Amino acid sequence: MLAGVLLGLGASACWALANVAIARAGQALGSLRALLWSQLAGVVMAALASAAIDQRNLALWPSLGAWIGVACASSLLAYVAMFYAFEHGRLTIVVPIMSSWAVIAAALSIALFGEHLGATQMAGAAAVVAGAMVVSRFAQGESTKGGGSTPRWLLAAVGAAIGFGVLIPTMARLVPVFGSVGAIGAVYVADVVIGLPLALAFRINLRPPPAAAWLPVLAGAFFETAGFACITIGGRYAPLALVSPFASLASALTVLYAWTILRERPASAVLAGAALVCAGVVILAL
Repeated sequence: MLAGVLLGLGASACWALANVAIARAGQALGSLRALLWSQLAGVVMAALASAAIDQRNLALWPSLGAWIGVACASSLLAYVAMFYAFEHGRLTIVVPIMSSWAVIAAALSIALFGEHLGATQMAGAAAVVAGAMVVSRFAQGESTKGGGSTPRWLLAAVGAAIGFGVLIPTMARLVPVFGSVGAIGAVYVADVVIGLPLALAFRINLRPPPAAAWLPVLAGAFFETAGFACITIGGRYAPLALVSPFASLASALTVLYAWTILRERPASAVLAGAALVCAGVVILAL
């Protein structure tokens, strides 16, 4: 049981480190270039991890192609928006808004898959929504002072929340086929196959990163994949109902990093909203 809890905490730490690495990679290379090379590296890492820990059944079924298509579209939206938001925005604002994906995923699971939320989880969902609204409203108000428009990175954070909110429950349909970690690798492959021609058509610079930029690119891919590996292995030692809340602390750890290391100092209302989101995400996972 303790091993499952520790692996859940490890998943949170990995995803928090992935957020930091992605932000640095995007700032060094630009969001789309960093995304391509991070996902290419992630494909290799996910394949290796999946071969070691996953259990899968490669039997095909009629609607599998449709689920892969939905996963690919939502993943492209999620990752392109996330990399852009991390490149241009502040983590203390972007991360709480993105964390509202948990509410969208829960709503889709209820509507499409017949799942149910208890009263405690509903309270957690309400906390996430309320906190994200506080953060986004304050950020928008600060950015539009003097007649300016809503910044693109704030809209990208909302787009990432929508993308991940659709992607996560969709991936649950791919896990029996590809495995828990293999499913994210399969989504990465689909992203590259579809996204690469689009990027080339728009003549986006996608050349390999310089030597100095490879560290955040590889770190982002590694920690993103390691987070999935931790929660997959953790589920073997403890019920996911116990592991998931600990694995949901990534948003809190990322905000803490931005506060202590990056010295981001948003207004108290933003911090209160971020705290409400982080607490709500953990409660929603109970």
